[in-house]
Amino acid sequence: MRLRRLEPVLRRALRGPCAVPPGSRVLVAVSGGADSTALLLGLRRLARELEIVPCAAHLHHGLRRAEADRDREFVRDLCARLGVPLESARWNTHARMLRRGLSGQAGLRTLRREFLASAARRAGAATIATAHTADDQAETVLLRLLRGTGLPGLGGMSPRRGIWIKPLLEATRRDIEADLTECRQSWREDSSNADLEYTRNRIRHQVIPALLGRGAPGAGNGERASLARRMADATREIRSVRQSLETGVSLALAGICRIEGDEITLDSREVASYPMLFQRTLFRLLWSRVSPGGPGLTRIELQGLGGLAGAGRGGRSIDLPGGWRAGRDRGLIRFIRQCARPLPGRARLSVPGRTRSGEVSVRGRWLPGSGALRRLPGKGLAEEFFAADGLEGVLELRAARADESFVPFGRRRPVRVGRFLSKQGVSLPRRSRPRVLADAGGVLWVVGVRRSARAPVTSQTRTVLWVHAEHHD
Repeated sequence: MRLRRLEPVLRRALRGPCAVPPGSRVLVAVSGGADSTALLLGLRRLARELEIVPCAAHLHHGLRRAEADRDREFVRDLCARLGVPLESARWNTHARMLRRGLSGQAGLRTLRREFLASAARRAGAATIATAHTADDQAETVLLRLLRGTGLPGLGGMSPRRGIWIKPLLEATRRDIEADLTECRQSWREDSSNADLEYTRNRIRHQVIPALLGRGAPGAGNGERASLARRMADATREIRSVRQSLETGVSLALAGICRIEGDEITLDSREVASYPMLFQRTLFRLLWSRVSPGGPGLTRIELQGLGGLAGAGRGGRSIDLPGGWRAGRDRGLIRFIRQCARPLPGRARLSVPGRTRSGEVSVRGRWLPGSGALRRLPGKGLAEEFFAADGLEGVLELRAARADESFVPFGRRRPVRVGRFLSKQGVSLPRRSRPRVLADAGGVLWVVGVRRSARAPVTSQTRTVLWVHAEHHD
């Protein structure tokens, strides 16, 4: 039966911002809830028209026991009835998060994205579709306002980000449930969605009903849907404004920015002549080029950079991630990478390139996050991968200090390097002169033995440092 409300939404999305090449396989993340069930049904119905091949993935988190078992059976039956291939797995997400130092809903989201990315590779899908709706968009914007946000956050979730698409962002939950009911298609309800311990659930069940003047969470579904549509329209307009603003900023940046090696300069008078929003967008855009894949600038850092544009002739500076520092000097805002000279016995890691310290040499280069994730399962002890946004300052290959500690990957407590090596059965000659890869935050890798828990690679990692070691005994 036709999904008369949702099919037009899916057509617009798959012919617009979520478009994929003809013949592409699209992996649909299916939990069994109303939204993902409707997304799978809709894409299956429109598959021939849109020239796509839908497949599905479902992750059992190992948390809700019998309820989650029934969810998995529901998804299996649904996919079998629709003739859609299914990638399914059951993970002990609690144990995985402990090993990785993850927690809460953010930790579960990281694991889900990693599972979906690996499922897409196995299925040969170039795109992953998730069932975020206009209601989710409204909740997301309210969450960001609560935590503090600027123009990028007010734009909400984008319909597309890399391989991830959200073709239901213009559909409301009310429309979805109405279409499923008319089709006599059931769905599963996740009991954790009613748990008010989670901020998003409090916004969904308490804040939005209160804003609409409704006491009961289920009341006012028409008003709730209208609010979701209005906020979806607003976020779409904000994203359009942001795109236009960034185009103008890019043109301005080309005229006032100079890059010479590890130093970048801006004409402070030109920067100061622009409105605050233009300035912040300029600094964000410049930073995305200076530190691709690294951590973004915080509100405090953006405020500090704005202060440099209006400062006097000099004397002020602000520290930025990745060993960068920005300061005002004779009418210029200077961004300088702090490249301290390595101490004796230490070698600064060349990336890309090869670096030697004692009997160990290490090759390093930058990789895209997606490529690194594919290589992780088959890696050996001689190579490692680190998320670029988790690295701090200068990378060095050096001897470990006798009193030096680190947190081995998979553990939560620090241990001294020497004690760890003896427990690992490392030969005495190597144990007496262990080499480590380190940065300003400490040990990243006891070379050829174990990496630290820092800078883990996740599905959201954009840039990865790959290193490979050779021992010359």
